[in-house]
Amino acid sequence: MPPQGISAAAAPPARRVGQEDVVRGAVFSLAIIPLGVIAWLVLWDLGWIASVVAFMAAAGAARLYVLGTGGTISRGGVWVVVGVTTVTVLASFLGSMLIDAAKFLGGASPLTMLADAQTWDLLAYNLATNRELVDGYAGDFLLALLFSALGCFFTLRKLFAQAR
Repeated sequence: MPPQGISAAAAPPARRVGQEDVVRGAVFSLAIIPLGVIAWLVLWDLGWIASVVAFMAAAGAARLYVLGTGGTISRGGVWVVVGVTTVTVLASFLGSMLIDAAKFLGGASPLTMLADAQTWDLLAYNLATNRELVDGYAGDFLLALLFSALGCFFTLRKLFAQAR
């Protein structure tokens, strides 16, 4: 019976012990995306394909997910970590294209270009019509995906093995 003055409908539902809060864990793990993108862009600007960022993103997203859920991870949680890692790598590669565009356009600030709608129109137009640009990035993109997959494979495999 609820205490006097509190209705049963107003009381929060009891949480079962060991129940995983997937949404809270996912929200916590999303914090790794901007950190991973920044790390990737720094390494990309130095001329490296930053596969180590995928490892850091997978490990960081897993750690933040577990922190958000209170210490547990299930198969669903591992898929959240896979999704966050994938989004981090794809956003990072898109950001590296933006840095290259800023250099090509005369050294404009990539942060300024990020907020400019014309930048996104130009990038979308070139990706749709400029075959030379697409071919130039295709090799880099495939290498980045390959090394990113290799970089986070063992972390994700370990998470799947540990998930209940």
